[in-house]
Amino acid sequence: MTAPRTWTLALGGILLVIGLGVLVSIDASDGFDRALIAAIRDPALRLLLGFFVPLTELGSTGAVTVVALLTFAVGAAIGPWRHGLIGAAVIGATSLGVELVKAFVARARPDLLEAVIVEHGFSFPSGHATLSMVAYGVLAVLIGRSRLPRAAATTAIVGLGLLVVLIGISRIWLGVHFPTDVIAGWTAGWVIVLGYAAVTRGVSREPAEGAADADPAARRSDRPAAG
Repeated sequence: MTAPRTWTLALGGILLVIGLGVLVSIDASDGFDRALIAAIRDPALRLLLGFFVPLTELGSTGAVTVVALLTFAVGAAIGPWRHGLIGAAVIGATSLGVELVKAFVARARPDLLEAVIVEHGFSFPSGHATLSMVAYGVLAVLIGRSRLPRAAATTAIVGLGLLVVLIGISRIWLGVHFPTDVIAGWTAGWVIVLGYAAVTRGVSREPAEGAADADPAARRSDRPAAG
């Protein structure tokens, strides 16, 4: 993905999150939220979706902290280790940023249905949706850049993407978030992952590579000498 396209998509995501925040603040999203909640909390799905109770914990702060440590380990293993360090730092900063936005918007938790679990604090955006998107998204970027066989890497990335989607839906089904909370969380997390991918793309694997990138005339070991 080219840099202009990346930043265009990121800007679009930022505007979407801001727009959702505005709609939430003036209660203009209520109809959409109510309709989607009713569909997801259909009694016929209760037994089928019971696995959401344990699965939602994979987007919790504790689980995401473990993923941050794993991200650093994967970055160190596939190189450069700085990619893993930046990824872990981005995950940690996202956790703090979500809490600041929650306090600013100050949206109460949904009370349309009885919650399956109890959560405290504000609702917008969903912390689980945001953090899971960032944590598993950053890990997916590193896996995509690794030397794993293409089929294995693709399978892992698709699996991580499905996990993020299920965690977000679980927050609605459990009755602790509105759909717009989750959509905003997914979008904000996606923007952060795009930014991470763009920034780390320019981080060279080794100091010598950085020097060669900075000086096109520098001799590279992977190119035959002229003549």
